[in-house]
Amino acid sequence: GPLNQPTEATADWRTADGAAKFLQQEHNKPFFLGCGIYLPHLPWYVPQKYFDLHPLDKIQLPPHKVDDFEDIPEGGRRMAARAGDIIRSSGKWKEAVQACLAADSFADACVGHVLNALEKSPHRDNTIIVLWIDHGWHLGEKQHWRKFTLWERATRTPVMFVVPKGITKSDGSRAKT
Repeated sequence: GPLNQPTEATADWRTADGAAKFLQQEHNKPFFLGCGIYLPHLPWYVPQKYFDLHPLDKIQLPPHKVDDFEDIPEGGRRMAARAGDIIRSSGKWKEAVQACLAADSFADACVGHVLNALEKSPHRDNTIIVLWIDHGWHLGEKQHWRKFTLWERATRTPVMFVVPKGITKSDGSRAKT
C-alpha cells in the first residue's frame, strides 16, 4: 500500500542518495560503489505518487484459467500451490498488481537518481556500471503469487553493463539463456 511519507524519507531513496552524493565527490584512486535497492521485494510499501503512476482502472490482469495446472508436472504443481490463489480470491488482485508496479517504478526512480548523479559527476567518462536484478515475480499467472518456480518468468535474471566509450569495444552481443 501507499506510504504517507515523501520519497526522500524512504530507506531505498536514502541509499540511492548516498550513492549519488558519493559520485559527486572527487576521488584520488579507482573505487567500487555498490548500491542495493531493496524494493521491489515484499512488502510493497512506497509513496503514493508511485501508485498514482498505475491507476487501478488501467491495470491489466494476467489471464486466469481454472485448469491452468493441467500442463504442469506434479512437482511443479506442489511448488506453485504453496502460494495458492489467495490474492485473486480476496478480490484484491488489481490492488496487488498495482502495488507491485508501484514498487517497480519506485525502484526505477532510485536507480535513475544514481545514474543521473553519475551523468553529472566527474566520473561519468571512466565508470563502468553493472546493474543486475533479482529474478521475476508471478502476479497470478498459473494461480501463483511468488517467484519460486522454474517457469521462465521466475528464472530470468537481467544483467546489464554500461561501459564508457574508449574503455573497451562492444559488439552489442547479448548473453543467451
